Amino acid sequence: MTDLAKTALGSSVLVVACDDVDRSGAAYRQLLGDDLRVRNGSVELTRTAGSHRAFFAVDDHLATTTLLRRRGMDLDEVTPTRAVSSGVPAVGVVAASELPSGPDAGDIESIDHLVFNAADRDAAVALFAGSLGLDFRLEQAIHDGIHQLFFRSTQVVVEVVIGAQGQDEEATASLWGIAWRSRDIGETHRDCRMMGCP
Repeated sequence: MTDLAKTALGSSVLVVACDDVDRSGAAYRQLLGDDLRVRNGSVELTRTAGSHRAFFAVDDHLATTTLLRRRGMDLDEVTPTRAVSSGVPAVGVVAASELPSGPDAGDIESIDHLVFNAADRDAAVALFAGSLGLDFRLEQAIHDGIHQLFFRSTQVVVEVVIGAQGQDEEATASLWGIAWRSRDIGETHRDCRMMGCP
């Protein structure tokens, strides 16, 4: 494996802040299975106030955090195998060894893409393409001054919406949503309806 491959960002560990961990956990287990994982990521629920976080998995955590610091990113070590950006708490890196393994059990087979909101296009490009090293694939206008940027890690697509109403002007980026890929969308929709989702 090349040095570049060891520091390439891949799958995601998503830390979702919620008021009711038990209720949210039941809903996620219904969709993802008991271990809250899919082919290219996993979900952890926390009562911690603050933003949701996407930790991108890397094969060599030490080499990656060293590289990110050389690129000017301030990192806080959450654990010996996790680091979060101090300036943009919505993103971080995690050692790939932390990702749970085993067969997928739920209706959802993978993360299709992560959705971030950002106030400034250039700051978002600097973060996702420049600092994190994701592949910048597409930029397109939607409407009313809102446009999308699309980036790719080795396992996950990242969509960044620029100019969305209600975006925190001070935040470089915030994790807003997760788009899932379903094995059977009809079955997933029925399961969601049974859980009380519209």
